[in-house]
Amino acid sequence: MNCIQLSQQADLIANTFSKLDLAKLVVALKGSGESLQNAVEVIDTVDARQGYTIDQAWDEVRTGESRLMAANDD
Repeated sequence: MNCIQLSQQADLIANTFSKLDLAKLVVALKGSGESLQNAVEVIDTVDARQGYTIDQAWDEVRTGESRLMAANDD
């Protein structure tokens, strides 16, 4: 992704989410040790599902991770 595309993506994200939602992403990344990949998945989940909250998306991403880890343990 080049700088122009990255800037456009950042603008789209900033216009899509409230400041509170973006703050929640930052706190989750810094405080909980969430990965940037998880944050991207959360953004994609909210974008793909009408009316989904950021908290619901985090739950879904974390649940998907849990299922993936459980499958790998078998």
